[in-house]
Amino acid sequence: MKIKQMAAATLIPAAVAGLALSAGATAQAASTHPAALGKASETVAVRADFSVVQHGASAAAKDATAVAAKAVAEVAAKAAAAKAAAAQAAAAQAAARQTAAQAQQTTASQQSLTSGMSAFEQCVAWRESSNNPTDPDGLFGILPSTWASLGYSGTAGQASVALQKVAFNRLYAEYGTQPWAPSDGC
Repeated sequence: MKIKQMAAATLIPAAVAGLALSAGATAQAASTHPAALGKASETVAVRADFSVVQHGASAAAKDATAVAAKAVAEVAAKAAAAKAAAAQAAAAQAAARQTAAQAQQTTASQQSLTSGMSAFEQCVAWRESSNNPTDPDGLFGILPSTWASLGYSGTAGQASVALQKVAFNRLYAEYGTQPWAPSDGC
């Protein structure tokens, strides 16, 4: 007899606790999913012998499962979008670093290219070739006929920067700013 009383004392609270958990999960599902609200109100009833009878619980459970599955899918989609955004941000940072490095290299090469030049010489180099010594007319825009008249072969764009600077200095010494200043605005 004592065993039956002990079993009843143990099982009754467990059944009530299970009922409370089941009802809580249904109520939570109902609060998050309005369609389940009507079904949640009729989900559980308790008999005198403490067994639980569920009316419409399977439909409410299906609704709760569908809501949970939808929430999991939304979280997964948001996580995937965040991962894609992070990958794009990393790619953009890498591209920005590469662009900055190229800009530093270009600035450094232009500084070394124009180092030791007068302001007029730098202006001419920028206006004639955008500081590009391989421009067909070279860094200073020296025409092929003028280049040949100075005794050099090929074109100014094919010569070294040092030789182009020598040719510019020869022309400047002979003609001053006249070959460049009127058209370049230097």
